[in-house]
Parts: sequence; C-alpha cells; structure tokens
Amino acid sequence: MPVDAGPTAYDLFAHARSAVTSARYPASIDYTIAISGLDGQTPKANHYRAASKPAQGIIDVAPISAEEEAHPVTVRGLKFNLTADICEDRCETGAAHIKRPVGPAASSADLVGVPILDPTYAFGLTYPERSLKHQDEEPSRLPTIAIVATQTHDYDVTLVDRPDVDGTPTYHLRLRPLRKPHDNRLRELWIGQSDFLPRRAIVSGDFTIAPLVEVPWAIDFSVTSGCAYIADEKALATLYLVHRHVVQNAVIAFEDVRNSDENGYFHRPLIQPDLSGTTLVEPLVP
Repeated sequence: MPVDAGPTAYDLFAHARSAVTSARYPASIDYTIAISGLDGQTPKANHYRAASKPAQGIIDVAPISAEEEAHPVTVRGLKFNLTADICEDRCETGAAHIKRPVGPAASSADLVGVPILDPTYAFGLTYPERSLKHQDEEPSRLPTIAIVATQTHDYDVTLVDRPDVDGTPTYHLRLRPLRKPHDNRLRELWIGQSDFLPRRAIVSGDFTIAPLVEVPWAIDFSVTSGCAYIADEKALATLYLVHRHVVQNAVIAFEDVRNSDENGYFHRPLIQPDLSGTTLVEPLVP
C-alpha cells in the first residue's frame, strides 16, 4: 500500500503564494510607520503617518516625522570644509585636492530615510495575474485557496522543520534563488500550517538603496481577516549610511494598521515625498 508522504516543499511554497495572491485587502488603509534604532550610540525614533490603496498601488506618506513636527531641526554655527593640496615635492606636475568636512557629521532629521512603504507588500509571493487559470482538480490534499498555473521555479525550496511562531504552527522553508537573486530575495519563510500565510521571512537585502539592499532583514507578519500584513522589518546588520551616518538595530514597524474612514489620513493633507537617494521604497517585483 503506497504511503502518502504529504505535501512537498514546493507544494507548500506554491500554496503560500496562492494564499497571498488570494488575499483581499481593504480598499484604503491608514497606518503609522515607526523607524527606530541607534544613531551612533543614541536611541532615535521617527514616526510617519501614512495611507495606501493597495489595489491601485497608491502610497501617501507625511514626509516630515511627528518628531520633526514637534521639534524642527535648527542649524547653528558655521559649516566649513578643510581643503588640502598634496603634490609630494612635484607640485609643477599638479596636485591632488582633498576636501573633507570638519567636525561632526550633521544630524539628520530622519534616522534612515522617508519611508514610502505599504504593509501589504509581499516580497514577490504573489502570482502575476497572467499566470492564473482554472483547472478541474487540485492534485494536493491541501485545501484549495487559489488555482495557479505551473511556471518556472524561481527557487530551490526545502522544508526545514515545523516550529511554532508566536503560538502558530508553521512550516519553515529554506529558499535558494535559481535566477535573479537580487529580485528573488526570499531566503527563509515560515508559513501557517492552516492558512499558508507568511508569519516570518528572512530576505537578502531590502528596499532599493545601499546599504539596505546589501544586508539581510528579518520580516515578521501579522494576519488579520485572512490577510498578511508586515508587522516589522529588522536589519540584521549595521547600516553604514551616507555622510558617516551609522545606524544599528534598525527596525521599521507598521503600527495602528486599520481601514481608512472619513477620519483617516486620506482626508488629511499628506504630501507625496519626492523619490531621492534616501527614500525607502520596496522594489517592484516582475
């Protein structure tokens, strides 16, 4: 009599992608983005009110944090640079010019950057719409959440163990990208055994700017009404940012996530910040 070995790691990952693809988020969401960490040796936190319309890909964020609104940054004193010419006794052939700022680096109002982020971001777990199609039957014994077409694997997937995550029994998967490792950033994934929605993930790089794209991040999810929301994203290494800015223990958390209403942020003036080299944006997934 054949023995049913149960779902394979690939089955579990496919059902996780189906579960995330099938989730139906509210039309509009209000939330607060809290960024915290050590600015050098000083604890610092920024809170930004935000709103999104997931189906339309709209994210609006207040570009000034609550802390900066309460205590605007003021600049005092003089800002100057030290310029030196180095020619090593051969000045007739020209000199090298070195220009360095003198004194401590200027304090930034934003710990990491202005976050244009949505708690429904799925790190590439959703199936493209073009890959969805109906089939007559589901070959697995797992409950049908969404029917998807077979496609080229993005990852080599293995089942590591079945631990509890915050009291929820999960499948722990390890993923090795088979192509486009910078796009396929998942390296580990914990999914609920009953609903296949993500509870935790480790990704190789996050956002679109250095050094955030160069360090691993741990992602924790919360599940509400059949939908997975990012609870927080933790940098697993020190961030060496521009202008000699060093941030340790960086955490980006989504707080007070709720359906938007007439009192929500969409009905208050939110200014969409311009994208810059310090703006936090998640990459588009092909």
